[in-house]
Amino acid sequence: MDAEIFWKKVKMKLAELNKNQEWLCNQTGILLGSLRNKISLGRLPSFEDGIKIVESFGMTMEEFLVYPEKVSKDIINIPVYEQAFSAGKGQELPDTAEILEYVAIPKTLMRFKDNICAAYVRGDSMEPTLFDDDIIIFDNFGYDGTDGIYAINYKGAGFVKRLQRDKDCVKIISDNKIYEPMFENGESEDFRIVGKVRYVVHKV
Repeated sequence: MDAEIFWKKVKMKLAELNKNQEWLCNQTGILLGSLRNKISLGRLPSFEDGIKIVESFGMTMEEFLVYPEKVSKDIINIPVYEQAFSAGKGQELPDTAEILEYVAIPKTLMRFKDNICAAYVRGDSMEPTLFDDDIIIFDNFGYDGTDGIYAINYKGAGFVKRLQRDKDCVKIISDNKIYEPMFENGESEDFRIVGKVRYVVHKV
C-alpha cells in the first residue's frame, strides 16, 4: 500500500469514528508533529507505527488493507484548517491556512455541504459549551436571523461567541461567566459574522 492510500484510509477512519489526529497520537504514542510531517510529505509510517495506528481503530492490518478507499456517498469529509476561532482574547486570522485534518459532517448537515467549514476552538471563554481544541463546524451564511453560537471576525480577529440581538446592537456573549459580554453595532466595519455553528466535535 502506498503512502497516499494509507493516509487517505487513516483520515477516513478518523472521520468515521469522529476522532482527530490528537486522539490518534494519544492512542499510539506517536508525536503529533511527526504524524503530520509523514502525512504532508506523503511518507509511510514505520511498520511498528503502522500497526499501532491500525490497531487503534480496532482493526487488523488485513481488515485495514481491504477497507474501501472511497468514502460512502452518505459521508462527506471536510477539511479542518489551522486557522482557529478563539473562545478567549481573539485568534489572528491569516490570509491562508494549512489543512491539518479532516472531519466527517453528520447527515443532518448534508444540506449545507457546499457552504460548511471547520476550525479549532482556542481558549476557555465558551466553557462549558465549547472547550479548547474542540472542532466547530459552521456555515458561511453570516447571520441567519436567530440567536446562537457563531464564528465571527471582530476587529481583525476570529472568535466563536454566542450572539444575541439587543435593540440596535449585537450582544457578544461568553458562556464562561468570568468574561463580561461585549456590545457592537451590527453595522460596524469592525464586526462581521462568518456563520452559525452547526455542530461541535469535542476533544477526547
